[in-house]
Amino acid sequence: MKKVDKDKSLVVRNTGMVNFTKLQLGITDKLLKREAVDWLGKAKKYIERKDYPAAIDACNEAIAIRPDDDEAFKLSGIARMLIGDISDALEDFEKAIQLAPKITDTYYERGYLYYELEEYEKAIEDFTAIIDIDQKQAAAFYSRGYAKYDLGNYKEAIEDFSKNIALEPNHTEAYYNRGYAKFDLKDYRGAMADFTETIKLNPKDINAFANRGESRYHLGHLRGAIADFSTVIQLDPEAANAWYNRGVAQSDLMNYMEALKDLEAAKRLEHPGAQKAIEALIKTGLV
Repeated sequence: MKKVDKDKSLVVRNTGMVNFTKLQLGITDKLLKREAVDWLGKAKKYIERKDYPAAIDACNEAIAIRPDDDEAFKLSGIARMLIGDISDALEDFEKAIQLAPKITDTYYERGYLYYELEEYEKAIEDFTAIIDIDQKQAAAFYSRGYAKYDLGNYKEAIEDFSKNIALEPNHTEAYYNRGYAKFDLKDYRGAMADFTETIKLNPKDINAFANRGESRYHLGHLRGAIADFSTVIQLDPEAANAWYNRGVAQSDLMNYMEALKDLEAAKRLEHPGAQKAIEALIKTGLV
Protein backbone atom coordinates (compact mmCIF):
# COMPACT_ATOMS: atom_id res chain seq x y z
CA MET A 1 0.00 0.00 0.00
CA LYS A 2 1.25 3.44 -0.90
CA LYS A 3 2.17 5.52 2.09
CA VAL A 4 0.00 8.60 2.58
CA ASP A 5 1.83 11.89 2.54
CA LYS A 6 0.12 13.71 5.42
CA ASP A 7 1.45 17.12 4.47
CA LYS A 8 0.21 16.76 0.90
CA SER A 9 -3.13 15.60 2.18
CA LEU A 10 -3.43 18.69 4.30
CA VAL A 11 -2.57 20.88 1.36
CA VAL A 12 -5.26 19.24 -0.72
CA ARG A 13 -7.81 19.74 2.05
CA ASN A 14 -6.83 23.38 2.48
CA THR A 15 -7.08 24.02 -1.25
CA GLY A 16 -10.52 22.49 -1.21
CA MET A 17 -11.55 24.79 1.62
CA VAL A 18 -10.26 27.84 -0.27
CA ASN A 19 -12.19 26.87 -3.39
CA PHE A 20 -15.33 26.29 -1.37
CA THR A 21 -14.92 29.68 0.30
CA LYS A 22 -14.50 31.37 -3.07
CA LEU A 23 -17.66 29.67 -4.27
CA GLN A 24 -19.55 30.87 -1.21
CA LEU A 25 -18.25 34.42 -1.71
CA GLY A 26 -19.29 34.32 -5.37
CA ILE A 27 -22.80 33.21 -4.48
CA THR A 28 -23.03 35.81 -1.74
CA ASP A 29 -21.82 38.56 -4.06
CA LYS A 30 -24.43 37.60 -6.64
CA LEU A 31 -27.17 37.60 -4.01
CA LEU A 32 -26.06 41.01 -2.73
CA LYS A 33 -25.90 42.36 -6.27
CA ARG A 34 -29.41 41.11 -6.92
CA GLU A 35 -30.63 42.67 -3.66
CA ALA A 36 -29.06 45.99 -4.65
CA VAL A 37 -30.70 45.77 -8.08
CA ASP A 38 -34.05 45.09 -6.39
CA TRP A 39 -33.63 48.22 -4.28
CA LEU A 40 -32.87 50.24 -7.40
CA GLY A 41 -35.98 48.85 -9.05
CA LYS A 42 -37.99 49.99 -6.06
CA ALA A 43 -36.33 53.41 -6.19
CA LYS A 44 -37.39 53.86 -9.83
CA LYS A 45 -40.98 52.92 -9.00
CA TYR A 46 -41.02 55.33 -6.06
CA ILE A 47 -39.79 58.11 -8.35
CA GLU A 48 -42.53 57.30 -10.86
CA ARG A 49 -45.06 57.54 -8.00
CA LYS A 50 -43.46 60.81 -6.85
CA ASP A 51 -42.64 59.26 -3.49
CA TYR A 52 -39.19 60.81 -3.46
CA PRO A 53 -38.26 60.22 0.22
CA ALA A 54 -38.95 56.49 -0.23
CA ALA A 55 -36.84 56.53 -3.40
CA ILE A 56 -33.95 58.08 -1.50
CA ASP A 57 -34.25 55.45 1.23
CA ALA A 58 -34.22 52.69 -1.39
CA CYS A 59 -31.11 54.17 -3.00
CA ASN A 60 -29.40 54.32 0.40
CA GLU A 61 -30.14 50.63 0.89
CA ALA A 62 -28.58 49.86 -2.49
CA ILE A 63 -25.55 52.03 -1.72
CA ALA A 64 -25.07 50.28 1.64
CA ILE A 65 -24.82 46.99 -0.25
CA ARG A 66 -22.80 48.29 -3.20
CA PRO A 67 -21.06 51.61 -2.44
CA ASP A 68 -19.66 51.79 -5.96
CA ASP A 69 -23.03 51.67 -7.75
CA ASP A 70 -23.25 54.83 -9.88
CA GLU A 71 -26.90 54.14 -10.76
CA ALA A 72 -27.88 54.32 -7.09
CA PHE A 73 -26.21 57.70 -6.66
CA LYS A 74 -27.78 58.99 -9.88
CA LEU A 75 -31.30 57.94 -8.85
CA SER A 76 -30.75 59.38 -5.39
CA GLY A 77 -29.66 62.63 -7.01
CA ILE A 78 -32.81 62.73 -9.14
CA ALA A 79 -35.05 62.11 -6.13
CA ARG A 80 -33.26 64.74 -4.06
CA MET A 81 -33.45 67.21 -6.93
CA LEU A 82 -37.20 66.69 -7.21
CA ILE A 83 -37.78 67.49 -3.53
CA GLY A 84 -35.56 70.57 -3.75
CA ASP A 85 -32.58 69.14 -1.87
CA ILE A 86 -30.21 70.72 -4.37
CA SER A 87 -26.88 70.49 -2.51
CA ASP A 88 -27.23 66.77 -1.79
CA ALA A 89 -28.51 66.15 -5.31
CA LEU A 90 -25.38 67.75 -6.77
CA GLU A 91 -23.22 65.67 -4.42
CA ASP A 92 -24.95 62.48 -5.56
CA PHE A 93 -24.54 63.37 -9.23
CA GLU A 94 -20.88 64.16 -8.67
CA LYS A 95 -20.34 60.80 -6.96
CA ALA A 96 -22.14 58.98 -9.79
CA ILE A 97 -19.93 60.73 -12.36
CA GLN A 98 -16.78 59.87 -10.42
CA LEU A 99 -17.81 56.21 -10.40
CA ALA A 100 -18.85 56.13 -14.06
CA PRO A 101 -17.38 59.11 -15.96
CA LYS A 102 -18.46 57.78 -19.36
CA ILE A 103 -22.17 57.42 -18.55
CA THR A 104 -23.94 60.36 -20.17
CA ASP A 105 -27.27 60.15 -18.30
CA THR A 106 -25.88 61.68 -15.12
CA TYR A 107 -24.34 64.61 -16.97
CA TYR A 108 -27.76 65.28 -18.50
CA GLU A 109 -29.49 65.25 -15.11
CA ARG A 110 -26.92 67.55 -13.55
CA GLY A 111 -26.81 69.78 -16.62
CA TYR A 112 -30.58 70.25 -16.54
CA LEU A 113 -30.40 71.00 -12.82
CA TYR A 114 -27.71 73.62 -13.36
CA TYR A 115 -29.86 75.11 -16.13
CA GLU A 116 -32.86 75.37 -13.80
CA LEU A 117 -30.59 77.05 -11.25
CA GLU A 118 -29.60 79.51 -14.01
CA GLU A 119 -25.99 78.39 -13.70
CA TYR A 120 -25.71 78.27 -17.45
CA GLU A 121 -21.94 77.97 -17.70
CA LYS A 122 -21.93 74.87 -15.49
CA ALA A 123 -24.79 73.44 -17.53
CA ILE A 124 -22.75 74.04 -20.69
CA GLU A 125 -19.80 72.18 -19.13
CA ASP A 126 -21.97 69.12 -18.52
CA PHE A 127 -23.51 69.14 -21.99
CA THR A 128 -20.03 69.57 -23.45
CA ALA A 129 -18.83 66.56 -21.43
CA ILE A 130 -21.61 64.50 -23.04
CA ILE A 131 -20.57 65.64 -26.51
CA ASP A 132 -16.95 64.77 -25.75
CA ILE A 133 -18.10 61.24 -24.89
CA ASP A 134 -20.42 60.88 -27.88
CA GLN A 135 -20.58 63.31 -30.82
CA LYS A 136 -23.99 61.93 -31.80
CA GLN A 137 -25.79 63.04 -28.65
CA ALA A 138 -28.30 65.35 -30.36
CA ALA A 139 -30.01 66.37 -27.12
CA ALA A 140 -26.70 67.60 -25.71
CA PHE A 141 -26.17 69.96 -28.66
CA TYR A 142 -29.73 71.25 -28.33
CA SER A 143 -29.47 71.74 -24.56
CA ARG A 144 -26.08 73.40 -24.83
CA GLY A 145 -27.45 75.72 -27.50
CA TYR A 146 -30.34 76.65 -25.22
CA ALA A 147 -27.96 77.48 -22.36
CA LYS A 148 -25.68 79.48 -24.66
CA TYR A 149 -28.69 81.45 -25.89
CA ASP A 150 -29.58 82.40 -22.33
CA LEU A 151 -26.01 83.62 -21.86
CA GLY A 152 -26.45 85.83 -24.92
CA ASN A 153 -24.02 83.76 -27.02
CA TYR A 154 -26.37 83.74 -30.01
CA LYS A 155 -23.84 82.74 -32.66
CA GLU A 156 -22.64 79.75 -30.64
CA ALA A 157 -26.24 78.83 -29.85
CA ILE A 158 -27.02 78.82 -33.58
CA GLU A 159 -24.06 76.50 -34.19
CA ASP A 160 -25.33 74.03 -31.59
CA PHE A 161 -28.91 74.14 -32.86
CA SER A 162 -27.55 73.49 -36.35
CA LYS A 163 -25.61 70.46 -35.10
CA ASN A 164 -28.77 69.20 -33.43
CA ILE A 165 -30.73 69.62 -36.66
CA ALA A 166 -28.06 67.72 -38.59
CA LEU A 167 -28.65 64.79 -36.21
CA GLU A 168 -32.42 65.30 -35.85
CA PRO A 169 -33.75 66.92 -39.05
CA ASN A 170 -37.34 66.92 -37.76
CA HIS A 171 -36.66 68.58 -34.41
CA THR A 172 -39.21 71.40 -34.52
CA GLU A 173 -37.96 73.23 -31.43
CA ALA A 174 -34.40 73.35 -32.77
CA TYR A 175 -35.53 75.18 -35.91
CA TYR A 176 -37.68 77.53 -33.83
CA ASN A 177 -34.95 78.38 -31.35
CA ARG A 178 -32.35 78.78 -34.08
CA GLY A 179 -34.73 81.16 -35.79
CA TYR A 180 -35.21 83.07 -32.56
CA ALA A 181 -31.44 83.43 -32.11
CA LYS A 182 -31.07 84.60 -35.72
CA PHE A 183 -33.86 87.14 -35.13
CA ASP A 184 -31.97 88.55 -32.13
CA LEU A 185 -28.92 88.93 -34.39
CA LYS A 186 -31.16 90.80 -36.86
CA ASP A 187 -30.70 88.04 -39.43
CA TYR A 188 -34.37 88.33 -40.35
CA ARG A 189 -34.08 86.36 -43.58
CA GLY A 190 -32.44 83.44 -41.78
CA ALA A 191 -34.97 83.68 -38.98
CA MET A 192 -37.86 83.66 -41.47
CA ALA A 193 -36.46 80.51 -43.08
CA ASP A 194 -36.21 78.71 -39.75
CA PHE A 195 -39.70 79.72 -38.65
CA THR A 196 -40.98 78.47 -42.01
CA GLU A 197 -39.34 75.08 -41.35
CA THR A 198 -40.95 75.07 -37.91
CA ILE A 199 -44.36 75.67 -39.46
CA LYS A 200 -43.82 72.86 -41.98
CA LEU A 201 -43.19 70.48 -39.11
CA ASN A 202 -45.95 71.90 -36.91
CA PRO A 203 -48.59 73.85 -38.89
CA LYS A 204 -50.26 75.04 -35.67
CA ASP A 205 -47.18 76.51 -34.01
CA ILE A 206 -48.60 79.91 -33.15
CA ASN A 207 -45.29 81.32 -31.98
CA ALA A 208 -43.60 80.40 -35.25
CA PHE A 209 -46.28 82.28 -37.20
CA ALA A 210 -45.96 85.29 -34.90
CA ASN A 211 -42.20 85.42 -35.18
CA ARG A 212 -42.18 84.77 -38.91
CA GLY A 213 -44.62 87.65 -39.22
CA GLU A 214 -42.24 89.94 -37.35
CA SER A 215 -39.31 88.73 -39.48
CA ARG A 216 -41.27 89.44 -42.64
CA TYR A 217 -42.22 92.86 -41.32
CA HIS A 218 -38.57 93.77 -40.72
CA LEU A 219 -37.76 92.60 -44.25
CA GLY A 220 -40.52 94.84 -45.65
CA HIS A 221 -42.72 91.88 -46.64
CA LEU A 222 -45.81 93.57 -45.24
CA ARG A 223 -48.47 91.42 -46.90
CA GLY A 224 -46.72 88.25 -45.81
CA ALA A 225 -46.45 89.66 -42.29
CA ILE A 226 -50.16 90.48 -42.24
CA ALA A 227 -50.96 86.94 -43.41
CA ASP A 228 -48.93 85.48 -40.54
CA PHE A 229 -50.46 87.79 -37.93
CA SER A 230 -53.91 86.86 -39.28
CA THR A 231 -53.10 83.17 -38.78
CA VAL A 232 -52.08 83.89 -35.19
CA ILE A 233 -55.39 85.68 -34.61
CA GLN A 234 -57.29 82.73 -36.10
CA LEU A 235 -55.48 80.35 -33.76
CA ASP A 236 -55.84 82.65 -30.75
CA PRO A 237 -58.28 85.60 -30.99
CA GLU A 238 -56.97 86.88 -27.64
CA ALA A 239 -53.42 87.39 -28.97
CA ALA A 240 -53.15 91.14 -28.38
CA ASN A 241 -49.70 91.43 -29.89
CA ALA A 242 -50.87 89.92 -33.18
CA TRP A 243 -53.72 92.44 -33.44
CA TYR A 244 -51.28 95.26 -32.70
CA ASN A 245 -48.64 94.05 -35.17
CA ARG A 246 -51.19 93.54 -37.90
CA GLY A 247 -52.53 97.03 -37.26
CA VAL A 248 -49.05 98.53 -37.61
CA ALA A 249 -48.44 96.60 -40.83
CA GLN A 250 -51.83 97.66 -42.21
CA SER A 251 -50.97 101.27 -41.42
CA ASP A 252 -47.67 100.96 -43.27
CA LEU A 253 -49.63 99.69 -46.28
CA MET A 254 -51.91 102.73 -45.88
CA ASN A 255 -54.89 100.54 -45.04
CA TYR A 256 -55.76 103.01 -42.32
CA MET A 257 -59.30 101.91 -41.48
CA GLU A 258 -58.21 98.28 -41.20
CA ALA A 259 -55.27 99.42 -39.09
CA LEU A 260 -57.57 101.33 -36.73
CA LYS A 261 -59.81 98.28 -36.27
CA ASP A 262 -56.84 96.09 -35.41
CA LEU A 263 -55.35 98.61 -33.00
CA GLU A 264 -58.68 99.04 -31.25
CA ALA A 265 -58.89 95.28 -30.85
CA ALA A 266 -55.38 95.31 -29.40
CA LYS A 267 -56.45 98.07 -26.99
CA ARG A 268 -59.44 96.03 -25.81
CA LEU A 269 -57.01 93.22 -25.11
CA GLU A 270 -54.86 95.67 -23.11
CA HIS A 271 -51.86 95.88 -25.39
CA PRO A 272 -49.63 98.56 -23.83
CA GLY A 273 -48.76 100.29 -27.11
CA ALA A 274 -52.18 100.29 -28.71
CA GLN A 275 -53.54 103.61 -27.38
CA LYS A 276 -50.46 105.54 -28.45
CA ALA A 277 -50.61 103.98 -31.93
CA ILE A 278 -54.31 104.87 -32.24
CA GLU A 279 -53.62 108.49 -31.27
CA ALA A 280 -50.80 108.70 -33.79
CA LEU A 281 -53.06 107.30 -36.50
CA ILE A 282 -55.87 109.72 -35.68
CA LYS A 283 -53.47 112.68 -35.80
CA THR A 284 -52.75 111.93 -39.41
CA GLY A 285 -56.35 112.85 -40.22
CA LEU A 286 -56.59 109.83 -42.47
CA VAL A 287 -59.17 107.99 -40.33
